[in-house]
Amino acid sequence: MTYTGIMGGNGAINYGGNTEARNKTMNRFMYWAEEIAVFILIFQFSTALVALLLTDPNDLASSSPLARNLWYPGYLMISLLTLRCLPKLIRMAAFNPLLITCVLWCGLSYIWSIHPDVTIRRSVALLMTTLFGLVLAARYDWNALVQRLALVFLVTAVISLFLAIFIPSLGQMQEIHHGAWRGAWLEKNSFGVRMAMGLALMMCAYAMQPKRWWLWVPGGVLCFGLVLMSTSKAALLAALVAICGFLVIRVFRRFPILRIPVMYSVIIGVSVLMFLLIFMPDMMFELIGKERTLTGRTDIWNALAAAIKEKPLLGYGYGTFWQDENGPSYWVRFSLEWGVPTAHNGWVETWLSAGVVAVVLFGLLYLITLLMAFGRLYRGGVENYWVILSTILFLMISLSESTILQQNDLSWVIFVATSAKLFAFSPAYWRDRPAAPYFQLSQPRPYPNTMI
Repeated sequence: MTYTGIMGGNGAINYGGNTEARNKTMNRFMYWAEEIAVFILIFQFSTALVALLLTDPNDLASSSPLARNLWYPGYLMISLLTLRCLPKLIRMAAFNPLLITCVLWCGLSYIWSIHPDVTIRRSVALLMTTLFGLVLAARYDWNALVQRLALVFLVTAVISLFLAIFIPSLGQMQEIHHGAWRGAWLEKNSFGVRMAMGLALMMCAYAMQPKRWWLWVPGGVLCFGLVLMSTSKAALLAALVAICGFLVIRVFRRFPILRIPVMYSVIIGVSVLMFLLIFMPDMMFELIGKERTLTGRTDIWNALAAAIKEKPLLGYGYGTFWQDENGPSYWVRFSLEWGVPTAHNGWVETWLSAGVVAVVLFGLLYLITLLMAFGRLYRGGVENYWVILSTILFLMISLSESTILQQNDLSWVIFVATSAKLFAFSPAYWRDRPAAPYFQLSQPRPYPNTMI
C-alpha cells in the first residue's frame, strides 16, 4: 500500500495539506452549486418563458401539466437549501410570526374549502414559495440579495428584448393590444410591472455597488425602455414612483439639511394627488390614458363584491374560487361575458381565498413592514433604497395583480425576503465598512462618502 502526503520540515508526512485542498474544492463546489440553484429558482419564480410557451392564450385560467410538474424539482432544491441554512431560517421565521400566521391560515382554510384537494395542494406550494423567500433572507445580506435579484431581472429583460425584436410572434401581443410588447411573459401588464420592479432593482444595485455602473445603469435604462414598450400605464406609474422615490431617498440621506423640506414636499404631493383622484378622477385618468373602470378592473371588483358577501369571514378556501367553471366564479364570468382568470387585485383575491381574517393579518404584516422600512432611513445603510422602494412597489402592484400570499410568485418571494430581514433586524449595509448589529448604542456615524 502506498501513502501520499506532503513532507514536513522534519521529514514527516503531512496529510493535512491534501485534506485542506479537498475541503477547499468541496466548499467551492458547494458554493457554486448553491448559487446556480438560487439563480434557477429566482428565474423560475419569475415565470418568464414558461407561461408564455406552455399556457393556452385562449384559456388563461387553465394550467399546463408540464408547467405544474416543473415546480417539483424546484421544491426539492428549496428543501435542500432550507436544510443548509436551517438555524438562520428558523430565526427569521421566529422573528416574523405574522408572516407564518398568514401562511398557516391559508392552509387552515382546507377545513372549509369548497375544493379541499386544491387548497391543500396550493397551500403546500405557498409554503414552499414562502420558504424560498426565507432562504434568501437567511442566506444573503442586503447587498448580496439585491445583486442576485437584479442579475436575474437583467437576464429576463435581455431575453424579453430579444423575443420582442427577433420573434415578435412570442414577444409581442398578437390579438388584444396588438403590437404591445409582452417580452418573456404571457401578458403585457405582467411584463410591464416586472420590468418596473427590475428598474428599481437596477437602481438599488447601483447604489450598493457603484463600481458596477457599467452593468446596472444600462440595465436600468433597458428596463425603463421595456416598460414604455409594454404600454402598461400601471407599470409606467410604478416605474416613475421608483425613480422619484430613489431621488427623494438620495436627497434625504445625502443632504440632512433638506430632510424636513423633502418630507413636507412628499406629504403635500401625496395629499394633492389623493385629493385629485377622489374629487377629479376623470381628469386624472385621462392624463394617463385610462378610463374610470381601469380597463375593466372595477367591473371585475364590483362583480366579486357579491361573491365576497357570501363568505366574507373565511372565504372559499385558498386558491379555489376560480378553479371550477361551474362554481362561484361562474356568475362573475357570466355577468362580465368573458373568462376572467383572476381578481386582478391581491387584496380582493386574498379575501376570496381566506376571508377578511387573512386580509387583516396581511394588512398588519404589511403596515409593520412599511414602518420598519421607513425606520431604516435613520438607522439603516444603503439598503434603505431597496426596503422602501420594494415595499411601496409591492403595494402598487398588488392593486392590479394578484401578488399577496400567492404561490409560485416572485413578487411574494421578494416581499417575504425583505419583510423577514426587516423583522429580524438584519445588519445595515454600508459600502467599505464592516457589518454591525442593527441595534448598537455606540454605533459610529457613517462616513460622508458612504451616504449615497
